[in-house]
Amino acid sequence: MEKCRSVPHEHSSAYYGCGGGYDYEDVGGGQGKSYSFNGPSARDDPEAKRRRRVAAYNVFATQGRIKTTVRSSVKWLKSKFSDIRYGGL
Repeated sequence: MEKCRSVPHEHSSAYYGCGGGYDYEDVGGGQGKSYSFNGPSARDDPEAKRRRRVAAYNVFATQGRIKTTVRSSVKWLKSKFSDIRYGGL
């Protein structure tokens, strides 16, 4: 008996004989239907488009809040170091 190979170099009987083969006839069941791993295709669904658009708006809003927070924190730190260095309050 031949050894089973995990990655065949060619379509050999050793690869297909050990249960690692792939039956190409059963792939689509004869249907030309594509499959998405992210769920059903909702390209034309207006509600799905709206949810996607709203989610993008929420991401932009969150990024804006983070940038504002970082900017104000840097300003606060600069003012504190400036006060320490130059003897302010």
